[in-house]
Amino acid sequence: MPLRDWLLAVALFSGGVACVIWLLYVYAVKRRAKLSGYGEDELQKLLSPLNGNGRKQIERLYGKCYEIISKTPGISRYTQRIRRRIAPLYSYDESVIRMETGRITLLALLIGWLTAGFVFLFYPDVSYMLMILLGSLVLHGILIDTLVHRAEDRLLRQMTEFLSDVRHFYHQHGMVDEAVYDAAQIAPRQLSLHADAVYGTLTSDHPESSLEIYYEHAPNRFLKSFAGVSFLVREFGDKLLPHGSMYLHALSKITSEIRLEILRKEKLHYLLKGLAIIAISPILAAKPIETWARNNFPAMDEFYTGAAGFAVKTGIFVLIIVCFVLLRKLQDTAEEAGKRRTGQRPPEQKWLGNRLVNAVTQRFVPAEHSMERGRLQKLLREANSPLLLEWLTLRRLLTGLACFLLVLGMFLIMQRLTLQQVYFSPTRNQAMFGSLSPQEKRKALEAAAFDRNVIQKLERSGRELREMIAEEMRQQGFQSDPAALNTAGERIKAKLDSIAGAYLSWRELLFCFISGWAGYHSPVWLLHMQKRMRRMEMKNEVDQFYTLLTILAHFERMSVEHMLEWLERFAVLFQPPLSACLLDYEAGAEEALEKLKEEAAYAPFVRLVERLQAAVNHIPVKQAFDDLEAEQQYHFEQRKQDYERMIETKAGWGRWIGFAPMYALVFLYLVIPLVYMSMQQMNLYYQQIGKIS
Repeated sequence: MPLRDWLLAVALFSGGVACVIWLLYVYAVKRRAKLSGYGEDELQKLLSPLNGNGRKQIERLYGKCYEIISKTPGISRYTQRIRRRIAPLYSYDESVIRMETGRITLLALLIGWLTAGFVFLFYPDVSYMLMILLGSLVLHGILIDTLVHRAEDRLLRQMTEFLSDVRHFYHQHGMVDEAVYDAAQIAPRQLSLHADAVYGTLTSDHPESSLEIYYEHAPNRFLKSFAGVSFLVREFGDKLLPHGSMYLHALSKITSEIRLEILRKEKLHYLLKGLAIIAISPILAAKPIETWARNNFPAMDEFYTGAAGFAVKTGIFVLIIVCFVLLRKLQDTAEEAGKRRTGQRPPEQKWLGNRLVNAVTQRFVPAEHSMERGRLQKLLREANSPLLLEWLTLRRLLTGLACFLLVLGMFLIMQRLTLQQVYFSPTRNQAMFGSLSPQEKRKALEAAAFDRNVIQKLERSGRELREMIAEEMRQQGFQSDPAALNTAGERIKAKLDSIAGAYLSWRELLFCFISGWAGYHSPVWLLHMQKRMRRMEMKNEVDQFYTLLTILAHFERMSVEHMLEWLERFAVLFQPPLSACLLDYEAGAEEALEKLKEEAAYAPFVRLVERLQAAVNHIPVKQAFDDLEAEQQYHFEQRKQDYERMIETKAGWGRWIGFAPMYALVFLYLVIPLVYMSMQQMNLYYQQIGKIS
């Protein structure tokens, strides 16, 4: 048995045994959880073989891996990018940050390289390996997002339990700081770090400055809201409302928002999970499909080894990348997009430091006060993009140039494949159908070598084709009868026509420029899609603003400026206009709020700003938002319906985008070529029958 078959058998057997053991373990955990009353997570920790010293050794191993990987050239920047993603979740424990970063990085690298090595073992093709390596990079991104999302969701679930504990201890003590301290003692480790930080902020000698520092490190806006409300109640005191304590009422609202966010994220990720894997699966499926088709339909060799097969394969791979980027845009919620935006520095900012690059870019930047410049700046603002206009212009130029060169290179490779197929592909007789026998294949290769010698001599000497064929046949000992000369002449003339057509035509060059034009405009098209996704998330953020304002309106010393500061701290999509409004507020409240309405011209947000305008001079802050409490249940149900519609819309788009590469692979790479080659074979078959009759 070959080594490859042995390795495959061992891998399949080991994988099957591991799956059986894992299923038995999960079944035992669930059964013991029902019988003992433990939660599944608690019972898994009790039954885990890595308790005590074993778990600590694994954690130390991850820490050592982090130290090594962070110093390795080429991987260190990748590791730091992962660290930036997870650092806010463990802001106050460096050892946990290092351990989690090492674990995620090591897991991502192992899965990627093992997948690439396993595939290379069975399909040792260089071009296919390049596609697999690029697919592994995409899988790294998916894996990292999955692990980070899992940690974020776990933190949100822990927050609901933590706020319930704070409520319980507040009933006992009646003091905010003591309630937070006692709840932090029984909270899980990930959340207890943030709870201890909130407690330290409340008991600090300079609580306001400590609170501002905590705002910069808080992993989500709900912890910011909890810390801020706890600070206000501790500073200015609690008071009784018709429905109970103001502080407990605020905790209930924050808990409701967290639970709604958990349900929304879970459903969105549930409907869209797996679509990214499905979108990149054609990378792995292309070679098996090609192998199966070539083994069962020998006529498909001409397609897969020729220029058409290469062009279709390249197009499918580009489609995979485009669909993956679009799916990432669909899966990002507003807060996730905001974290990714603030957590990285665009490479265009660094590249513009080069004088030549900067000079070329400035030639393409729209002129001041032009309509194009205003339109692009408005689009950047509405899409909530961190890019400056110069950065966007450089990105457009680079994308357009890359698309132009990619298509140009594809056409040049297609010409080379055409020449290679003409010179070296076995020359089939028209009577040959199906797979060639060893004898037929040897004759076909001899005919290809004969044609190649004639073509090469013809190019050097410039003599007549028929004369060259006859001379070559005499040299190789064949009888040069008229029928054989005519057959060879027609065959070689067809090959000469194929060689003459293997050049970069004006149509292909035009297609290169069209591709470059499409690439130049693709960043703008992506911004339009990002703008549409942002529109779906804006209603959600405005509803959360209203919940926050109903909490703040009950504080006696609350002003409109303080409310704007809270909104700016809580916001993601509306953060830039709110920041600008706060900068202009001291120069004139009315003018700043009017400018805010113009910059963020979204109808629900405009109505919210109008309430703030009324609270500036005309009515107290509490009266501006007193009707929201009465309609709270209605607004909550309306929000749930809005969430359902938004999630269904994203899921519908995601299904179309996720399955598009697989549809393209099946139809463009298998079905349509198979039908076309079958029709060609059938046509030749009927021609042979006609000659016989």
